[in-house]
This record gives sequence, structure tokens and C-alpha cells, in this order.
Amino acid sequence: MLREEEIRKKVKILKKFYLDVIYFGIVNFILILIWLTFDRTGTFWPKYVIVVWGVALIFRAYRMGVIPFMFHRVAFLNQDWEDKKVREIVRHRDIHRKSSVHKDKKEK
Repeated sequence: MLREEEIRKKVKILKKFYLDVIYFGIVNFILILIWLTFDRTGTFWPKYVIVVWGVALIFRAYRMGVIPFMFHRVAFLNQDWEDKKVREIVRHRDIHRKSSVHKDKKEK
């Protein structure tokens, strides 16, 4: 069970993330306006900032648990898959141990 202190810390981290998303929007809006004003005919250079910063925000959001809904359909990324895989490996290990124990008894 989380104590109130830990919950407050998590909420502050979440608040900081949401502020980063707002900064992302504002800064990229300004960069696009600069591009439109001074360099409309050239390459759309703000895309590099948008892509790199956006990918970083997505990974950060996923690690924080803000966007787990995006990956719930990917079977190997959810908790159920992990639990199932652990049980499968443990079962395989136990079966392997039992068969090696039976072989040892037969040899004696």
C-alpha cells in the first residue's frame, strides 16, 4: 500500500510530465510559426524536433504508466503474458528436473 507521501511524489512527477507535454506543444507551435514566417519554401525542419521530442515523451509516458492503454493489445508487453511465461518456464524446469531425477534413480 502506498503511503500519502509516495502518492504525492507520484502526482508531482505526473504533473511535471503534463507540463512537459504542454511545453512540447507550445515550443513546437512557435517553431512552426518561425518556419512559416522565415523559411516556408525550405525543408520543414521543425519535424525533427517534433519527432525526437515526441518519441521521448511517448516512451516516458509509457514508463510512467500514463499510456498503458496503447500497448494492451501487444501480448508480450502486458503483465498477464509475463506471469504466464514465468509459470511456463518454471513448469518446464520442474519437468526437466523430475526427468533427470528419474534417470539418476534408474542408473543406480
